[in-house]
Amino acid sequence: LTMNTTPDRPTAEIPQAQSSHIDLSLTELMRVNPTEKPDVFVAKTETYGPVGIYGGHFLGQAMAAGLATVEASKLAHSYHGYFLRAGDPALPLHYAVTRLRESRHGDTRAITAVQGEHKVFHMLASFKTTETGDEHQLQAPIVEAPEAVIAAREAKGEAPFPFPVVQAGRVQMEWASPSFFEFDRNDKPALRLWMRVAPPSTSLTPRERQIVMAYLSDGPLMFNSVLPHGVPFQSHRLTSLDQSAWFHRDADPFEWMIFDQRSTAATAGRGMNEGQIYSQDGRLLMTCAQESMLRTIVQKP
Repeated sequence: LTMNTTPDRPTAEIPQAQSSHIDLSLTELMRVNPTEKPDVFVAKTETYGPVGIYGGHFLGQAMAAGLATVEASKLAHSYHGYFLRAGDPALPLHYAVTRLRESRHGDTRAITAVQGEHKVFHMLASFKTTETGDEHQLQAPIVEAPEAVIAAREAKGEAPFPFPVVQAGRVQMEWASPSFFEFDRNDKPALRLWMRVAPPSTSLTPRERQIVMAYLSDGPLMFNSVLPHGVPFQSHRLTSLDQSAWFHRDADPFEWMIFDQRSTAATAGRGMNEGQIYSQDGRLLMTCAQESMLRTIVQKP
């Protein structure tokens, strides 16, 4: 869908969501249900515009399926996912879990999303019991508070940026840096944004919080690698190829979090993107890494 922009800002084809389950909360949308087959779950799809199914949709539901097969005392500490092909919101979606390793303190699962005859997503996830240990972390970036960012945007008469995940009202995202429209190509390719899940009706369990964080971890990571070269969906075709993430601390996704992102490389039609998610008080919650497709759109004469 074409996004309306101000006259001095270029237009780009920004994928936008047209929700098919607008009545469901994000937690409800991410829920997976067991089937008659052991370790096979069925889940809801969703429409996110031209992208088919948003990558975080697979990440969150695959995490839910993996968690459903491990003991209640264990939580995820990492996952590595591959986006095998575009998901189709019109087709049934199943997740098949393979138990690769089970031990007293840690389990490993392979989770594959299937639509029809096709495997569309695959995740390897690791789970462990909680423990305490030494701690250190990167310092969180110093940025304007989300309330100030929102007030400044509203003072300009601008609507929230149409990220695919915000369209159904489940998620709020606000730029904490210039967007890719305003980016100066002489700067380092890096984006920052505030994000949170819409205000809750009920509290979330630690497992539900991890599922929601997996959903949010995809976000606009792939946009970082295009920053020195053009504008997403206008000059370049983009899609997520794979994604890895590590959970560091329990997160409250109903509170504002800063997603500090950057691109470290681009080569051979691919872009490398990294990011950290911090709580508003500076605690490092998650580290994410993603490789994305980065292909120049050939302009027809």
